[in-house]
Amino acid sequence: MDKRRLFGLLGVMLSMVACTTVPVKKHGDGMSFAQRQEVQREQFKQGRALFLNKQYEAAAAVLLPLARQGHLDAQYTIGYMYHYGYGLPRNEKESLRWIALAAGRGQPQAKEALARINASHDARGVVEGAAPKP
Repeated sequence: MDKRRLFGLLGVMLSMVACTTVPVKKHGDGMSFAQRQEVQREQFKQGRALFLNKQYEAAAAVLLPLARQGHLDAQYTIGYMYHYGYGLPRNEKESLRWIALAAGRGQPQAKEALARINASHDARGVVEGAAPKP
């Protein structure tokens, strides 16, 4: 293959690559870490207010996404809500998962709740004690 043909083929290949759109994965949502924390703090306040006003389903709708994002207090609160069936189906396994996650990350109420849950399990694995309120 002569040089002209090789360079021509190379030019066609390069132009094809240049015209190809490659999706770029965005990192974050354009907010700084501090801004995201502030948004989460406000969302948690809203979710907690809904919970305290006994609007449990609305509270769960606000708090569950926060818990999934790693918000400690939301994780504990979601565990509490699963434990008692407030706005979420009563589910001991999910309750324990969320409470243990928050406790493992240092959330004080979750640590206390986990200790109570562990102490209150009888031989059949039934939880008898109450978790502290969020």
